[in-house]
Amino acid sequence: MACPRVLSFALCPPTPKLRRHQPYARLRPWSVQQERSSQTSSSLAALLGMDTVSNSDLLTSPEAIKQAFSLATFLPQPFWGFLILAPNAKITRQILGDYKVPILLSLVHLFIVSDSILQPGGTAPITEFSGVFDPAGAPQQSMMGMMRYPSFVSEEWSHVLTWDLFVGRWIWLDGLERGVFTPHSTLLCNLIGPPGLLLHVFTSLVTGKGLPEGTQSEGGED
Repeated sequence: MACPRVLSFALCPPTPKLRRHQPYARLRPWSVQQERSSQTSSSLAALLGMDTVSNSDLLTSPEAIKQAFSLATFLPQPFWGFLILAPNAKITRQILGDYKVPILLSLVHLFIVSDSILQPGGTAPITEFSGVFDPAGAPQQSMMGMMRYPSFVSEEWSHVLTWDLFVGRWIWLDGLERGVFTPHSTLLCNLIGPPGLLLHVFTSLVTGKGLPEGTQSEGGED
């Protein structure tokens, strides 16, 4: 006589089935997801007509020069604010009392120059630049012709803005040293460059301070 099913289950429980150990089973969904993401990116780039580029290619691309142009344009402006609005403040002396800001702007300009040379046809403006200094030619027309090169425009623009701040900083230092009012001169220097220096000279003469003398820095010998 056969045992009841309940009794046989209690006396002889079924042996549990062991699952095969799969150490990389949990990693499989991530690899699939990564592969699908890569395929999606490639498809999107192909759809937009874009080529995949490396980080090194991005550093030597017209887009990099474009970004550096924006940096050279907007980076100096806060420093002008200190020179114009707070010339006697301690924080202005701390930030602009040494050469770290002009050096920073010079590095941005150097990047634009170096990156421009690496571009296809990047040396073309250099070969055409001689026409600007040809007195028998048309210097102004030659300069206007060079403005069709974005790399040259970026170089010249960062060049001008860096030197403007350098001169504006010198006006501010001279004003501190000799007690000359400078905010109006640094403002004009920021707007149109050299006339700001002329205004500083005029202000010095009108206030009886005389012309700036030498390259004496703050704290130097009398």
